[in-house]
Amino acid sequence: MAVAIGSTALAAPIPEFEPLDPTYVMSTRISPTTSTPVPIRVFRLTTGGCCPNPSWSPDSSWVPFLDRPEPNDPAGLYAIPANGGEIILIVDRVGVYSKDWSRVALQDGNRTLVERWVDGMRWEIPSEGRMIRFSPSGQWVEWEIISRGINFPDLRQRAIWIAKSDGTQALEVVTVNGGDFIGWIGREDAIVVSGRLAPYGPSGIWRISVEGGAGVLLKEIDNPRDVLLSPDGGWMAFTIAFDQDSELNGLWVMRIDGSMAKKLDIFGAYRWRSAGALLVIPLDLEALGPSLWQVDVTSGESYQLTDPISTSLPIANNSWEPSPDGTRIVFLSSLDRNLWVLELPEP
Repeated sequence: MAVAIGSTALAAPIPEFEPLDPTYVMSTRISPTTSTPVPIRVFRLTTGGCCPNPSWSPDSSWVPFLDRPEPNDPAGLYAIPANGGEIILIVDRVGVYSKDWSRVALQDGNRTLVERWVDGMRWEIPSEGRMIRFSPSGQWVEWEIISRGINFPDLRQRAIWIAKSDGTQALEVVTVNGGDFIGWIGREDAIVVSGRLAPYGPSGIWRISVEGGAGVLLKEIDNPRDVLLSPDGGWMAFTIAFDQDSELNGLWVMRIDGSMAKKLDIFGAYRWRSAGALLVIPLDLEALGPSLWQVDVTSGESYQLTDPISTSLPIANNSWEPSPDGTRIVFLSSLDRNLWVLELPEP
């Protein structure tokens, strides 16, 4: 049974818990620089099966997830201490949460509302009921109006709208053809989108100024996939697949100003550990099991962090996430459907 602390949880101190005695595995890897064994700790965080798509609190001390632990429990945002402990209910509602947990976006019929937890203030977003996404600071929101009756993805139009999180200053920034919204960059005075700005114009990744909608083509490319911005917004990672030029297919990294783009020698599932460090779980059907690597995106050098012989990573459905401080990852295990934490070694 979870412990409810109500919708004003963030305004009050969260109680401390003694860590659980989790099931853990101590394994080792050999440091490539010193040739000495490096201990690696992997431990189970939850029991009973739960919690797909876990994330992290901004201070890396909690692992939040959407859940309903028991049939009589409310659905909402729950969290567990990153070192193990009691699951608590942060807020008893399901919605889209700002990065700092201070706001939640809720759908109320044909309306989208943003609520500030500390005082319960609510504002209606003029998105006509469409769900929104918060900017990293939580001060802005974004939503999209997609053209109807066009099923072919390359022709579908997507109007990108933004507003302050209190619903004011709403404006359409840009309409992309066959593309998507990627994220906010800079001081949230610009966004990144993919696609074409004109129906028959060049396709690629674009930087769009929020004020005026001026676009800069960062890289001309068809259908970049899974574009992921680095924590500081200075880099992006993306994949290219099924391009007619097979040499382009693979995992790429690029500076956000477009000044440098390179294809990496490794390919697989990826997340950012820090501004210049990309974590990759390579796609290798001949390997004994999944392993975790780190790529220095500036130099392109890769380092193996875990060995499948000594450290098991049975990740289900690509459900894993590095902590903001870069010291751990949390993942959903395909073996017992529980959350596990891997303490990340240095390269």
